[in-house]
Amino acid sequence: MSDRAAIGVELAEQFTDVAQQRRAATLGMWSWLLTELLLFAALFLIALVLRILHPDSVREAAHHLKFWIGATNTAVLICSSLTMSGAIVTSRLGWQRAMVRCMLATAALGSLFLVFKGYEYYQDYIEHMTPFLAWRPYELSGDRASQLYVSLYYVATALHAFHLTTGVAILLGLAWQARANGYLQRHQNRIEIYGLYWHFIDLMWIMVFTIIYVMNR
Repeated sequence: MSDRAAIGVELAEQFTDVAQQRRAATLGMWSWLLTELLLFAALFLIALVLRILHPDSVREAAHHLKFWIGATNTAVLICSSLTMSGAIVTSRLGWQRAMVRCMLATAALGSLFLVFKGYEYYQDYIEHMTPFLAWRPYELSGDRASQLYVSLYYVATALHAFHLTTGVAILLGLAWQARANGYLQRHQNRIEIYGLYWHFIDLMWIMVFTIIYVMNR
């Protein structure tokens, strides 16, 4: 594996030059991310409306959320953004080995986030904070607004976890491909484009943490 390579991009036949191909790939990723942002924005809007209409119920439900886990996961994803940025910078410099290490570190941090999230879901189950399970009595039974808010918490965090799981899988695939000699000479643009997706995942979690965990405590 070459540690330093001339940076380039393999040009697809439908493009006239590399710059056009880069712009098209970037535009495609941004367009898709905006549609995902609209999905999360709808969930955030529902959370804010619930906060306005049923403040006591929402505060009571939010009191049962594991704030320390949410805060820890926020720190984990911020660190993963730094390692992902390191992967992008080293890819631009042609440092292929360093780039792969940064990508693997990013995937490890993403996996750590999922471990913490799984533990949080387990604690929620133990504490009867699962209003959608008919066989598990809900802790705040009778409070429909609270049930809706907790269900919204599960939808938002599970949707984010799905995006993160997909992101880790893609990142590991890219890291495996990047072991080949000359990878950066042909596919450096993939690292740049994927970086947008990873930073989007991090940004969405910061918003989930702020709106679901912090604002309603």
